[in-house]
Amino acid sequence: MERKRHRPRSPLVHPPRRLVPAVDRAVRVLRTLAGAELRLTDIATALGLPKSTTLAILQTLAAHALVTYDDGARRYALGPALVALAGAAQARNTVARAARPYLERLAEQTGETVILHVPDDGGSVILDREESPHQLRVTAPLGLRLPPFAGAVSKALLAWQPEKEVRRRLGARPLPAFTSRSITTPAAYMRELRRVRRQGVARDDEEYLSGVRAVSAPIRASGRAVATISVVGVKARFTRARMRRAAELVRRAGEQISWALAGGSPATDVALPGGGCAGG
Repeated sequence: MERKRHRPRSPLVHPPRRLVPAVDRAVRVLRTLAGAELRLTDIATALGLPKSTTLAILQTLAAHALVTYDDGARRYALGPALVALAGAAQARNTVARAARPYLERLAEQTGETVILHVPDDGGSVILDREESPHQLRVTAPLGLRLPPFAGAVSKALLAWQPEKEVRRRLGARPLPAFTSRSITTPAAYMRELRRVRRQGVARDDEEYLSGVRAVSAPIRASGRAVATISVVGVKARFTRARMRRAAELVRRAGEQISWALAGGSPATDVALPGGGCAGG
């Protein structure tokens, strides 16, 4: 029987029942400016808002470079920060499209849950996943955030960052102890990151969640890890031997997706190595 495929989608399927008025007004201002450069009076009239309220919204948006103001023409326009936000959203969509065939293939090869993470506020967030068909499995809700230094994902993301930047983030204090197996000293964590970089894959043997193992590989662009692809399974089934075999599959998948993002052949044209590890 064919398994149901999970396609990338927004974690927020339905709009909230109660909008936040201030945010709603700010969004309406931005949408109004999408059509043209406008004066304060024009924006306030179009939205039916007092000029004082509209001015306060525009000044706040300008402080974040979401709008700009031309003193000479006395007109407001969309700002450069929106271009950066749009670029970030487009980049995530591009990564998700390139990775989707690999999520499906890895799930078939390993029988475990396969997850695509992207960096998010020091940690990471699930952008897409293909869950294991087993009743006992690791679930991966879209939009779920992992904290900084959590498991193999954080290792794969940090291993390709400049060492000076990583040391600054690590600091001198102990790192979070998610489980008794977590690496908590900055020096030991740096050694682990160097090993990850040499081998091209990160491992998590119950370091983030007790009873769960994972292997993660970076998806790179311009020398940095912009996402990770991971195989995650419960300890009872995802043995260390199967973990080692999955690590090679994940490493190759990360390399192929990175190549596709750099302008190589689409991911669907590149076959992953044959065989698998679902059989033990």
